[in-house]
Amino acid sequence: MVERFKRRDDIDGCACLECRNVSAATTKRRVGDVILWSVGFLRTHPSVVAVFLGLAVLQFVTHLAPTPVELLLLPLLFVGSLFARGYAAMFAASTLSERPHTRKAVAWYTLRRVPAVFAIFVLVGLAMMALFAVGGVLVFVVLIGSRLWHLLVGLLGFVVLFCLFVVISVKFILAAEAAVVGGYGPIESLRVSWSIVSFRRRTTILLIGLVVALVASFTIVGIGAATEPYPVLGNETVRHVFVGLMNAATFLSTAITALVFAHVYVQGVLE
Repeated sequence: MVERFKRRDDIDGCACLECRNVSAATTKRRVGDVILWSVGFLRTHPSVVAVFLGLAVLQFVTHLAPTPVELLLLPLLFVGSLFARGYAAMFAASTLSERPHTRKAVAWYTLRRVPAVFAIFVLVGLAMMALFAVGGVLVFVVLIGSRLWHLLVGLLGFVVLFCLFVVISVKFILAAEAAVVGGYGPIESLRVSWSIVSFRRRTTILLIGLVVALVASFTIVGIGAATEPYPVLGNETVRHVFVGLMNAATFLSTAITALVFAHVYVQGVLE
């Protein structure tokens, strides 16, 4: 049985650090300390590195494979990314609780939590799609409108939608960790993440920065993989090596991000 971290209100009995077997140093780490801790964690847990590098290899295979094979591998890559994030989070949580678990126990538990994480992504995705749909309506209103108030209403609507987009993206960023590390259901995981993440904290700035950096890195890798020919790299083998290294670096940075999210989640539920 793996150790799960829940909010104080969801625990029967004492929820102090000693009863949870957590050191005070965990709650005192600041933003920079959490990042350094995450990098050090990768050095001492090769199985986490292996999982994310396995995803990098799978991503590289989709780059080389013909389109039908690529379409078949993309769902596997997506599910694998959900598993990798949960696997890293559970290992991080077990280390923070000073109750280490075996790789097999963590892997099986994470697999059982993948459907809940998938449901969270579906719910958040539906919310984003609703925002984009409203944005499309605003574009239509602005285009067909011939008066100034049409433009003002459209601009105001875009500002509101952008703010909602940021709020949803940031406030629900720890929902996957709540589902895996906390063992919550999809809806409750969204509520837990919403209660933990606060825009008044510096940690939230870190979360926003990591999300932006992660999206940017995957975008750069995707553009680099799709762009032919490479102007600097003339040999085809060298080009493949370049793409492979970029994939590996991107997924290793994703591993660090997953560990940071896990640590921030644990700190949040300990407060």
